[in-house]
Amino acid sequence: MKFPVATVSSKALSVKALVAMVLVLSFATAPVSQVYAAQSGGENAEKQVEKKKKRRVKRAQTLRPKIYKKLEEARVLADEKKYDEALETLTSLEKRKRNSYEKAMTHNMFAYVHFNQENYDAAIQSYEKVVANKKIPDSLMQGTLYSIAKLYLMQENYQAALKPLNEWFSLVEKPSGEAHILRAQIYFQLEQYKKALPDVKVAIAGEKAKGKNPRENWLMLERAVYYQNKDFKSLARCLQDLATLYPKAQYWVQLAAVYSELNMPLKELSALEAAHEQNLLTNESELVNLAQALLGQEVPYKAAKILADGMKAEQIEINAKNLSLLGDAWMIAKEYDNAIKVMTQAAKMSSSGKDFYKLAQIHTERQEWDQALSNVDSALNDADFNKKADAQVLRGLVLFNLDNLADAQGAFEAASEFESSKKMANQWLAYIEGERKRREYMAGTL
Repeated sequence: MKFPVATVSSKALSVKALVAMVLVLSFATAPVSQVYAAQSGGENAEKQVEKKKKRRVKRAQTLRPKIYKKLEEARVLADEKKYDEALETLTSLEKRKRNSYEKAMTHNMFAYVHFNQENYDAAIQSYEKVVANKKIPDSLMQGTLYSIAKLYLMQENYQAALKPLNEWFSLVEKPSGEAHILRAQIYFQLEQYKKALPDVKVAIAGEKAKGKNPRENWLMLERAVYYQNKDFKSLARCLQDLATLYPKAQYWVQLAAVYSELNMPLKELSALEAAHEQNLLTNESELVNLAQALLGQEVPYKAAKILADGMKAEQIEINAKNLSLLGDAWMIAKEYDNAIKVMTQAAKMSSSGKDFYKLAQIHTERQEWDQALSNVDSALNDADFNKKADAQVLRGLVLFNLDNLADAQGAFEAASEFESSKKMANQWLAYIEGERKRREYMAGTL
């Protein structure tokens, strides 16, 4: 069982969009007075931080209009892809005297420009200069740390991403589910699967508490974590959620595989049947697995129907292997006409002793002794056939019923050379000897 997990690196575009949103947030088209309030953190933000950490409230610095104007000018140039001009504007701004907050916002805008250029190393360096300034508002500190973590993730530098993200968690009162999933993905990529699990659980529990269904990619991550932790019971529960909320063949098939691992054959069959009833099983391996599961639970007729219908719909290839399985199903279901037809076709395609032997068994069941003898002889002529002991016993039985005691004796003598069939063969030899004496006696009395 291999369960892929949707990692951050595989969704770089969505991460890029999120980072861009964070970067542009402070420089949107809101009035300057609103920008000042948002960037400084405001009274409410300070109260939240004070409530959580009980640390001393920082005095909020302001962004002067002339500085804001230059930053906004750089942002517009960056959005127009005039990156050199944007960087020149910011470089000229660095020559001016600024307070610590204005310096931080300048570095923030440098990061924004570098990000849009896809120069992620330079963007990270600029962000690091922002967080190095301890006098910035907590809201800016939080957003910057989060952006650094995401940028490292985009570069698949998971170890580096962990430090700023953990710092972000220490500052935020109620981290979002997305943030918990982000950290869980980092731990997963670092193969620290046990550390990944708590974050996944928190994120999913939070969605359920809101009356929402957990997101599919969150459940996929949970699935991957449980698999890596070899927690198959929890993995089954997770796959139940995936299969129920986001019905796909792969989830039902994987759930069946987990039930098989847990030695729960009835549940394995139930999972596959549930998928089949929803018309989710469409490829050969899925349909054949369902048929085999049905045979394992002694439901041969339904297994045969699934195989036959799959072949008719061209979902299952008509080859010797699949025909042989279909023949088994018809035979066990005692649908002998169908079994003979299918198994004859399988034997012609494979020339395998195994298939000729099955045909011989079916004809024996129907007491069609000549056909049985012909097919068991074909089976024994196959050098690769590995059930020669059983075939010799069957051949002896057929010959006995054809009243050919001499050849029947020879078949059972051959069977007695095999340890697995020795006891039965000797019983038949004793019986044949008794029958011969009985016939000689009867002949003598006439």
